[in-house]
Amino acid sequence: MIERRLAVNRLEVRDDSSAPTLTGYASTFNEPYSMGWYTETIAPSAFARTLGRSPDVRLLINHAGLPLARTTSGTLTLDADARGLHVEAVLDPSDPDVQALLPKMRRGDLTQMSFGFRTLEDEWSKDMKTRTMRSLDLDDGDVSVVAYPANPNAHAQIRSVGAPTLDAIRSAFNTMDSRAATDEDIVSVLTRALAYFSAIDMIVDCAQEELAEILGIPNPDDDESSETEPVDDMPARMAAIGLELRRRRLAIAG
Repeated sequence: MIERRLAVNRLEVRDDSSAPTLTGYASTFNEPYSMGWYTETIAPSAFARTLGRSPDVRLLINHAGLPLARTTSGTLTLDADARGLHVEAVLDPSDPDVQALLPKMRRGDLTQMSFGFRTLEDEWSKDMKTRTMRSLDLDDGDVSVVAYPANPNAHAQIRSVGAPTLDAIRSAFNTMDSRAATDEDIVSVLTRALAYFSAIDMIVDCAQEELAEILGIPNPDDDESSETEPVDDMPARMAAIGLELRRRRLAIAG
């Protein structure tokens, strides 16, 4: 799954040659940012592996459209320095998309970047409130000049920060039929929803395993239990666990 993050750094365009050059940072290291219910940080090692493999990355506008530059063509260069993921792209002044982009950047109307990636290695704190991104894959991803960044913190003025509501998720799914799948709002809502569901699933799995061990009863998600008991017996098994919990509670109260 492609994820996207904002880097709030001013973009620059140099016009000192026949080909304008865009420079900026698509990501910065060791600078925590809010993802709503948890804080995320990009580790300095995050891009070492992927940059060592010469990834195919495109420079886009709002994560969509035709590329303005590309690593495989030599027009886009990505480097990880002490600050973060540095971007340098040689633009074609005859490209209509570039012609539309440059005036907005010179005026300061477009100043932010975002990047698309896949997570290879991350680390969560025990309380699930902080996430450190230790290794990311940029291949077939992008770095983008964006008007509305995907980071929920950057949308604080127009969108509530927190778990997406069921209505928002349902609306995003319904809209997928009539709008591009790369639409920033749709992708942001669904990506955030998936992150929440994934984290909740992890918490439930851990709590369920510990609770079953404390009570001395089978964990309903144990592989051995699922192999030896048919799915049809699941309601009966859960009812038996409920009765056992009630019996133990009465024994403790008595």
